[in-house]
Amino acid sequence: MKFKYIILLILFIVFSIEAAYGQWDAQISQYWRMKNFYNPAFIGDTPDMESSMLHRRQWVGITNAPVTSIVSLNRPISFLGKEHGIGAIITNEKVGLFSNTYTLGQYTYKVKFKNNKFLHIGLQGGMMNVDFDAAGIHIPTSDYHISKENDPSFPTVKGDKIIDAGFGIAWIAPRYYVGLSATHLFEPTFEMTDDRKAYIARTYYLMGGYNIRLNNPLIELQPSAFFKTDAVTYQMDITAKVEYNKMFNGGISWRKDEGFVFLLGVKIRNIDAGYSYDLTTSDISAVSNGSHELFIRYSIPLQKKREVKGTKSIRIL
Repeated sequence: MKFKYIILLILFIVFSIEAAYGQWDAQISQYWRMKNFYNPAFIGDTPDMESSMLHRRQWVGITNAPVTSIVSLNRPISFLGKEHGIGAIITNEKVGLFSNTYTLGQYTYKVKFKNNKFLHIGLQGGMMNVDFDAAGIHIPTSDYHISKENDPSFPTVKGDKIIDAGFGIAWIAPRYYVGLSATHLFEPTFEMTDDRKAYIARTYYLMGGYNIRLNNPLIELQPSAFFKTDAVTYQMDITAKVEYNKMFNGGISWRKDEGFVFLLGVKIRNIDAGYSYDLTTSDISAVSNGSHELFIRYSIPLQKKREVKGTKSIRIL
């Protein structure tokens, strides 16, 4: 079998997986903790400088299943009498023999309304590296097969670099939020063989959440929802969380056609940490032990508490 047909076969498998989820971007179960991964309008939504990290291992038990790592840094700023947010996000995702690395700068312009409500308008742009590690392909040894070492058409790594951009808006109030965004605005293409190209479909995201006060002031119900589509297929998460004393939280999500996500979290001073476990109920559960996801954020106050005039934090969502 010629190498280019192997490449085409693997490309077909990978894009079939992506099509099943209706998106190219990595899947995150704790989407409300890192909203700016899907929508740049959410950066600078607190008066703190925030550094966040997320690591996800999907479909444990399946060889070469997706592994995602994300690092994000953002902060609010004041410039020319206006409020803004700036940040950067770096993502590395390994899916099979593919490794995708995104490096994006993010910016938000804030418009303040009455009752401490804000309209955020966000943009992001940067570089994406898409690499294919051909060294991981297994070719049987026999008189009918040419070894990788003796095949001049067999490269070690094949990849491409592309420019990417996204846009988002968000309406943020003290007890609720809603955001709409689009990633891969210009549907960039990348080349994986000399005569074959693929493109990344524009993807749309809608998310929202609300804090419901209960009779017990120490307990708060925090429902949220997340909808994503590439205008061909779609996926949806519906989440119910409970927070106790603004410190401990837990809950469950339902994900369309996939199963359930169990959630735990804790906040201690400037540290916010969370864990999720995906229980898959689709056919893939026969060979997978679910998915694990870890998150941690460290916040650095930029102003004294009595001086804060920016957007009120919605991190309890």
